[in-house]
Amino acid sequence: MEKTLFLFTLNQAHLSSMMKKLSVPALSLIPAAFLLWGLSSCGGDTATDKPTDSVGTADSAQQLPAREYAQVPSPGEMFAFMKQAGSGNASADLLNSPDNEKKYETKKAQALNMGIYSSDLLYCCTFSNNLSNRVAQYFGTTMRMSEKLQVTTNLTEKDKERISKNVGNADSLVAISNDLYLSSFDNLDANGRGADLSLMLAGGWVEALYLMSSSVKDFDKDKAAAERIADQKHSLDNLVEYMAKHEDNADVKATLVQLGELKGLFDALASSKQDGGMKSTNGKRVLGGGNKTSITKEQFEAIKAKVTEIRTGFIAVQ
Repeated sequence: MEKTLFLFTLNQAHLSSMMKKLSVPALSLIPAAFLLWGLSSCGGDTATDKPTDSVGTADSAQQLPAREYAQVPSPGEMFAFMKQAGSGNASADLLNSPDNEKKYETKKAQALNMGIYSSDLLYCCTFSNNLSNRVAQYFGTTMRMSEKLQVTTNLTEKDKERISKNVGNADSLVAISNDLYLSSFDNLDANGRGADLSLMLAGGWVEALYLMSSSVKDFDKDKAAAERIADQKHSLDNLVEYMAKHEDNADVKATLVQLGELKGLFDALASSKQDGGMKSTNGKRVLGGGNKTSITKEQFEAIKAKVTEIRTGFIAVQ
């Protein structure tokens, strides 16, 4: 199978924001592709970031502290791939309806669906060409869910006003939404709320995988997207490993059982090691290598069905 390469031009402000959550141990645990989640979707400037012409290097990560959950990719990485691959299957019909917000009263429901709505917001921002009318709606829903969970973010009032009015280009909206997503996790982590963070991560990750798998209408035609989904085998391993540290919480334990069923399907996929490393091509950084996972049509359909089943359970939980 042809080795996949990831091309990107690094913005120093976004690199610093992302890298402060990573360290050498974390880097050794995750496939190289997952390190791009902050970069692949945040191409534009934000109200709080000032772009520069600097180009970062992989060595930048060595001086910066880590977050355990950095081993699980943001939904933005998957959505950015969909967009770059020219997916025309983005649809508001796939999203969790904001009308469901009022029924989420338990801590489990709030945490899972805070992750789901955050993922939906990133999806709307990434595909703002045809979902721009949903951005403000999902931003408001996500913010209200964060208030229910008593989660603070580092968004400025200017950021909130900008996204509420849907002002700016798609990259800028995604960058602000990513900041909301990540700063919520920072707050939970800093306040020792590992169980809530586990559920929020699970909700966001499952929703992203659901949205991405739903974009695959023809396996042969959309095989690149199916293979990217197969590569999430490694991020699921990391998610389960992190959540297992908090399985003394009954809600986390029950969610782990659901994810364990999905993990069994992913574990059946064959993986191969790819050569790689950082290279420079035409002035851009090229990141290759990591583990490459192959998937058949039958395996993909089984994973898609299980993801849909789990996601349906998440949005229905009271």
